[in-house]
Amino acid sequence: MKNTSFRRLLPKEFDAELLKQLTDEGRVYIDVKRDNDKDAYKREILEYVASIAEFATDAWHEEVSNLWKTIVETDCFRDCLTMKKGANAGHMNRYVVTNIVCRLQNMGVYNKDVSMLTLHLSLEKTDKRNKYYQSNGNYSLNREARLLLKKLLQRV
Repeated sequence: MKNTSFRRLLPKEFDAELLKQLTDEGRVYIDVKRDNDKDAYKREILEYVASIAEFATDAWHEEVSNLWKTIVETDCFRDCLTMKKGANAGHMNRYVVTNIVCRLQNMGVYNKDVSMLTLHLSLEKTDKRNKYYQSNGNYSLNREARLLLKKLLQRV
């Protein structure tokens, strides 16, 4: 029986044979630190939501990418758009992004004839709903962020 746990391999411990063995067993992962780039989550979000730009309504088709750029650049959203703890600290918070996509669809940015599940599957590039879809309602926006989102939709 193979050991299926992951092992962290530090540069000073690099061993080509060990790397090959761990790769063959499917136990290699890349641990990308975010310490040097505090705004990496912004690029993650913009790349993530670009996959659903095609679902924007005619009125928003040309402006949806600018809307998202404004959202990620707004200080009010910074706290909710990033994960705070654990291995994903500093990465985008997919739950909140999914929640914002749902709000934007309800506000007419994305076509209402496209289901939220379809938008989610496109975001995640998968054919099954996952934890980000099933739990997005648990990660709602604070009052300030909700009001600011409404203002952005009027201004953009």
